[in-house]
Amino acid sequence: MNTIRIKDKETLLKIFRAISWFDHIRWLVPANYNFMKFFREDLTNCEKILSHWICYITDRQMPYEVIWDKGARIFSELVYDYMRNPSLAPKKILTVYYREKNKEKSHYYFTSSDGSVTFASRYITNDYQNIKQTLEILDHQKYNRNIVAFIIDIIKRFPDKDDLLVRVACALHLLTYQLNGRKANSPKNRMNIFKDNLFEKSLETFKKSSTTGKKRLWCSIRDYKKGLYNSIFIDAINEITPSEANEIITIWNNLPMSQIELPGDVWNNNPLFRDNLLANAIDLESIPKTWAMPDIVRNLYEQLKEIADQYHFYPEQFDFTFDFVPRMCEKKFCHLCPFGPDGIDKTCIPSENKYCPVALFSCGYTARSHCQRPQPEHPRGIQYHQTPR
Repeated sequence: MNTIRIKDKETLLKIFRAISWFDHIRWLVPANYNFMKFFREDLTNCEKILSHWICYITDRQMPYEVIWDKGARIFSELVYDYMRNPSLAPKKILTVYYREKNKEKSHYYFTSSDGSVTFASRYITNDYQNIKQTLEILDHQKYNRNIVAFIIDIIKRFPDKDDLLVRVACALHLLTYQLNGRKANSPKNRMNIFKDNLFEKSLETFKKSSTTGKKRLWCSIRDYKKGLYNSIFIDAINEITPSEANEIITIWNNLPMSQIELPGDVWNNNPLFRDNLLANAIDLESIPKTWAMPDIVRNLYEQLKEIADQYHFYPEQFDFTFDFVPRMCEKKFCHLCPFGPDGIDKTCIPSENKYCPVALFSCGYTARSHCQRPQPEHPRGIQYHQTPR
C-alpha cells in the first residue's frame, strides 16, 4: 500500500483539530445543514429516512436546493404511498411519480401525484433504476418496505463485527447502487446478493473501493450518525422495534465515525484548498496521482489515528469543505484564511454569546460562544502555504 510521507506531524494534527472544530460547529446547529421539505408534516420517522435516502440517490451535479426542495416534496409523497399501500407493487407506484415528457426523445421527469411539482435529476434514467431496485428489495417481507428495518437486520446479523458500520454501508450500496448493468436486478437475483457467502465477497470488493464514487452513500450514513437526521433515525428504530430499541440504538451510536469515508467532491478536491493546506505538513509529491482527497485523508488518518482520535477527528469531517471552499478558496480569500498565519486574527473577535465570526465568515455557520469551548481546538496557529496572489 502506498503511504504519503508526513513532513510535519504536529502541523498535520493541528489541521485535523481545526477541521474537527469546524465540523463540530457545522452539526451543532440544525440551520447549518440542509433539511428536506416534506410534502406533509405527519410522515413517520421511517418514511422520512427512506425519503432522505432517495433524495441522495438523485444528488449528482445539481444545485442541492432543488433536490432538497422539489425532489424532497415528490419523493416523500412517493414514499408515503409506497409504505402505506403494501398491496400496490413498487413499479405500479412509480408510474405515478415517474413520467415520460417526450416519447421521441425519451425525456423523463419526476412529479408529484397532482403534477404541481416536477423535478428532473441530471441522471434521471439511472436514478430511476436505483430507486426501483431499492423499493423492490425493501418490498421483501423481511423488511416490510422499511429501510431502517433493512439496516436493523444487518446490525442484528453482525453485532460483534468490528467493521459493522462498513458492513451497513456495503449492504446499503448493494440495496441501491449494485445494478445489473444499468438496470435493477431481477427478482431472482435481488435477495441472493445478501446471502452470507455472497455478501462476504461483496464486502471484500466494497472495502477495496470504499473511497471511490460513493459520495451519496457516505453522506447518508453520516447523516444517520449525527445531527438532526440522527434523531429521526433513532426515533425510527423505536417505531419499528420498541422492545429491542435501546440495545440497537446503543450499538448504532457507538459505531466508530472513523469508519465513514470522506464523501469526495469538487470542493474537497479543489487544488487551492488541498495543496495549500497540506503543503507544509506532507510531501505532496508522495501522493499517488490517482488519489483524490478521500484516499489522501484516509491514508493520513490511518498513519496518525491513535493521536487523531484523541482530538475527535475522523476523515468524513473534511466535508466541511462543502461550505468552506466556495466562500474562501473560490474567492481567493487566502489573506483572510483561518488556516493562515494572520487571517484568523483579522476575523476572530472573541465575545461571549455572540456568533463566532470565524465560522460565520468562513463557512456560514451560526454558533455561539465557541471561544469558550476547550474541544475541539480553534484553528489558530496553523501555518498555511499561500499561493502568491
